Amino acid sequence: MQNPQPQTDGSNEIARLQSAVEELSVTIENNPDDADAYYRRGVIYGQLVEPLAAIKDFDQVVRLDPKNAEAYYNRGLAYIHLKEHLPAVEDFTQAIQLNPDHVDAYNNRAASLWDLGRPQQALKDVDKAIKLNDQIPSAYAIRALANTYLGDDDTAKADAEKASQLGFDGDLLRHFIRQAERQRKST
Repeated sequence: MQNPQPQTDGSNEIARLQSAVEELSVTIENNPDDADAYYRRGVIYGQLVEPLAAIKDFDQVVRLDPKNAEAYYNRGLAYIHLKEHLPAVEDFTQAIQLNPDHVDAYNNRAASLWDLGRPQQALKDVDKAIKLNDQIPSAYAIRALANTYLGDDDTAKADAEKASQLGFDGDLLRHFIRQAERQRKST
């Protein structure tokens, strides 16, 4: 009989995360006002791709600790996963109000604004994100898409090249740019 091979498919990580959820659930049951426990469990639910459970926990965090920018930011990410971009934008906006240098909130709000068909607003956010950190490939990708849609093809090309240099998948970005070009032509 062969020795069983160690599991390498991520099931150990999933089990570890589920165990952490159980431990945090006990903590919350014993102290229902523990904002940090709700926050940590919400993050884990996000890692487990359980956005509805994550949103419920982040709701509790913002109820208990309304100045927690990271709770708004992470709840926004959960809304993006559900393709609910309006509440995501609202949460990213709240995170930015609480932390005006939250580069990821600007970048993800830009992505949601792009998905909502608001390229000019998305441009403002990615410009701010790039000003805060010029090494975020997705910010350049979003800016390339917005500029393509708005007809600034030279700037879009430069941004697409920068996004690719920073590690954004060039083939995927070219696909998205072709979509933005078709959207531009259809309006």
